[in-house]
Amino acid sequence: MFNRRRLPSLLVASLLSLAALMACGPKKNAKEERAGKGDERLAELMAERRQRLAASIPASDVPDGSTHPWLNWVSQVAGTVSRAELKKVAVVARGTPTANTADELATWLEAQKAFYFEEKLAPMEYWRDLSVARNSSVGKPWQVDLDFDQIFFHAAQVARTPDLFVRAPDDDRVTHYFNYWLLVFGFEAKTSLYQDETNKLCKDKLAGFCDPIPMELRPYQVMKPYYQKVQEMIAAFRKAWPGSAYEPFLQRLDAVYAKRIAEVPAWADEPKLVSMRSGVPAPLPGNAVLYVTAKGVSLMDNALRKPDDPARPWKPDWSADPELVQAVSALVQDVRSSTVSNFNQSRLLAVPDADVPMRYLEALLRATIVGEHAQEWPTVILVGRRRADGSNERVGFTISLLDTQKAVPFKLDAPAGGAARGKLSCTAFAVVGAQRFEAKGFASAVFHDGKAIHVGRLSLDGAFREVQSAPGHGEGDRLEAWADTQTASVVVAVPSSLGYAGLVEALNGVALRCTAQGCKQDRTVPVFVATCD
Repeated sequence: MFNRRRLPSLLVASLLSLAALMACGPKKNAKEERAGKGDERLAELMAERRQRLAASIPASDVPDGSTHPWLNWVSQVAGTVSRAELKKVAVVARGTPTANTADELATWLEAQKAFYFEEKLAPMEYWRDLSVARNSSVGKPWQVDLDFDQIFFHAAQVARTPDLFVRAPDDDRVTHYFNYWLLVFGFEAKTSLYQDETNKLCKDKLAGFCDPIPMELRPYQVMKPYYQKVQEMIAAFRKAWPGSAYEPFLQRLDAVYAKRIAEVPAWADEPKLVSMRSGVPAPLPGNAVLYVTAKGVSLMDNALRKPDDPARPWKPDWSADPELVQAVSALVQDVRSSTVSNFNQSRLLAVPDADVPMRYLEALLRATIVGEHAQEWPTVILVGRRRADGSNERVGFTISLLDTQKAVPFKLDAPAGGAARGKLSCTAFAVVGAQRFEAKGFASAVFHDGKAIHVGRLSLDGAFREVQSAPGHGEGDRLEAWADTQTASVVVAVPSSLGYAGLVEALNGVALRCTAQGCKQDRTVPVFVATCD
């Protein structure tokens, strides 16, 4: 039954609720009104700015003088919406999200001139201000302006480097684009190691694009997918904002990016380096480099042999060349006697083609340690490329050349079935690492005969016993387990007729000790390098 006694209390409660709603109603409507007025004023201000930009789009995409016309264009309009006007909006829209947006737009527009024209802001600092303003402008009429500026942010860097790759194919100004890569690819760098982070970017974001490219060339090549990514941003903008005031400029900008993509230099591994199981980097700039390739022989940028030499055309038949050996020796001695040097005289980097016979290469290496200054340049880095882990890093095996008087002769009975047969006379001419160990003979040996790699025990008379044989393994780890068990000096020997790639294949897995951190440590026992005839 209906309770008559409760009627007054229910009526009072209802009236109180109604009064509360009526009290809140006007406050909420006033807040919405303030926000609406603020949004309306912001739309007016940003529309005026947009009209100025559209009316002043530069006629040229080519720099004229010291400043690119694109940068002049945006910087001239950057301050046309004053912070004072935006502060007025914040006051009108007080207590609403629109007030915050007005402040964020003010910060962004002030930052524009500092970034685009004055270059007082770092890219990530400006991107932060731009992103904050853009995120609070989603769904607003002026979102188009923030979306455009996220594209122009990248275009400005193109404007700052209008002659990228014109100076040289290895234009190091690509490093200025690194932060821009991080943004377009959504990649977070964990370290400041530029080359390593570029490799990680390739692996995580570019789906095989970098796989065949040498590590040191990857930064230049990443420019191509980067440019393409910006083109995708342009296409997405034009689809989202058809017929915008920015359309005429974006059409031209897309063409500029297409031209930039075509200007990315073609890459080549010159010479094509052999695969090497090493974690020791072998940078070439700033060091004395000996190139021995089909295109010629050069040392320290001095061309000693070249096919197009009009006086003496050279053919890479790799026959004995005593005059070349003497030229290398004379050049080294001449440089060592100088009191001024622009390169590191403590080591030589050897960069041969894979098929250069060891007898040819060994003669040139030996020529660097003769003469009165022989002790100043005992170390050679045999250069190759680590491909097994996908890094394609240029790496090396360090060897110390032995004085002729300390070279170690020994005999070796070549296993049957190989390219080299019978009893061979061998000489250990170097030892792996920076220390020149001495030896009188060897008990443990690795021998690459051109078809297979053999490991075993070596007697004083040259008998090769307890032999284990297997086909070549490239950059593999097949010899590591065997090398880890050796307790005395090891010699890695190859026929002098075998190419450089054969020596490196025999050293792979033996020259260095590998750990979870890579193949970087010298072995606890000396590893010698020898050639045989």
